[in-house]
Amino acid sequence: MISYNAHMPRLIAFIFCIAFLVGAGFSVRAGLAVAVVGLLALAGFVAWNFVAMFIGPKQHRP
Repeated sequence: MISYNAHMPRLIAFIFCIAFLVGAGFSVRAGLAVAVVGLLALAGFVAWNFVAMFIGPKQHRP
């Protein structure tokens, strides 16, 4: 079974929410910078899940 971290999508969504709030209230540039961090996290998460499909499940040794 491939392990799935259910908290990672929530964290990425939280980063995007913070980016929206920062962009709307403080500075658009700062909001865009936070959004870039969220996009990089999302891209890494998608890429890792794609690679994990081909790696297969982890083998547990006794």
